[in-house]
Amino acid sequence: MSHEQANRSPLVIGHRGAPGYAVEHTERSYRIAMECGVDLVEPDLVPTADGHLLCRHENELSRTTDVKKVAALRDRRTTKVIDGREHTGWFSEDLTLEELAMLRARERHPVLRSHNTRWTDEPLLTLDDTIALVAAHNREQGTRVGLCLELKSARHFAETGAPLDDLLLDALHRCAADLPAVPIQVEADDPAVLRSLSERSGLAMLQLLNSSADLLRIGGLDQVSTYAAALAVPKRLVVRPATSRSPRRRSPLVERAHRAGLDVYVWTLRSENRYLPPELRTGTDNEIGFADPEYRELFDAGVDAVFTDHPDTAVACRDRWVSRRAAGAGVRRHRALAV
Repeated sequence: MSHEQANRSPLVIGHRGAPGYAVEHTERSYRIAMECGVDLVEPDLVPTADGHLLCRHENELSRTTDVKKVAALRDRRTTKVIDGREHTGWFSEDLTLEELAMLRARERHPVLRSHNTRWTDEPLLTLDDTIALVAAHNREQGTRVGLCLELKSARHFAETGAPLDDLLLDALHRCAADLPAVPIQVEADDPAVLRSLSERSGLAMLQLLNSSADLLRIGGLDQVSTYAAALAVPKRLVVRPATSRSPRRRSPLVERAHRAGLDVYVWTLRSENRYLPPELRTGTDNEIGFADPEYRELFDAGVDAVFTDHPDTAVACRDRWVSRRAAGAGVRRHRALAV
């Protein structure tokens, strides 16, 4: 780990906003995340039929919108193969902004997060909308909240004539007046789109990985460091879960990535029991458990950022961890002076 990495506070990223408290990828969700004090908000981006980028986790819309109930779009239901899997429903790339304006966002997990089902009035947002929202917040509050933009299924859309790198650069050009107020990072699982954007923009790139095999397939850490500033990895790659044969334990990934000059961002931390290690759960799956120790464990492992569905918890845990580290450093300095 470099001296700079060792002395930075870990970033907190509102994963799709604050979906622990509001429907993901909505203005309400993004505002809650910013009010909680996140460093970045993470919108996922998929294309529309008329060349814009829509803030949705996937391009098939039936799970997170009311599209099934919109009579005018009933005949647009179809089946496609995306990233090797067959999906049936309504797809963002088949609908224009005017058509998408008829839809309202819906809670992805209505049983787990039943409190979010009361929100039924939220329209869908484009990247342009989101940049304007965050820029206005930063100007009003004097903050520097940024955006970590995830390009979804980038290879698929490049092959089907909707290259997300081109659409992103078009959007940033349209939003140029707001960009000085909004730091931007870009995340994707496709190295080709990250290389393209790295060469064509001054933005920081994050290589998204789902497994250690993904890292080997794209050429290892040294290769990633030629176009990206960071890895974005599942938390199990940093702290390996306990098994019947071994206890929960830290992996060497963060140390290796730092030696290669890469930061490590970890996804996704959630406070409901079903997402926590067994020893941190209390009550039913849908209830909130003891999330703090998991954050501390990851911060102690040296991660540079965490994606979270519960940004208030993440910010509080991060700030306590930073304060304890500062107090410990003060004690060590005093001891050195005494010697």
